[in-house]
Parts: sequence; structure tokens; C-alpha cells
Amino acid sequence: MRTEIDMERGSDLHERVKDYARDNGIRHPRAYAELIEKGLDASDNDN
Repeated sequence: MRTEIDMERGSDLHERVKDYARDNGIRHPRAYAELIEKGLDASDNDN
């Protein structure tokens, strides 16, 4: 599945995703997916 995310290059969000991808040895699209999953998991744990 592909997701389009409106994000400006150099923005804080773009840099954070880029850093996450680099730190985990993955490509940007996979980094977006992993970060979304982590956010959803954290949200589920809050309930």
C-alpha cells in the first residue's frame, strides 16, 4: 500500500522521518509506515 504525505523538504517532520530511516537502515516509505504503526500502537496502549 502506498500513502501520499504532503511534506516540505527540510521541514521538521521530513528531517525526523529521514533520521529514523537512516538510523534503521530503511527507505523513507517504509519509515513512514513504521512510524505510523508505532503511533497507532501507542494510541492503543493509552486506552
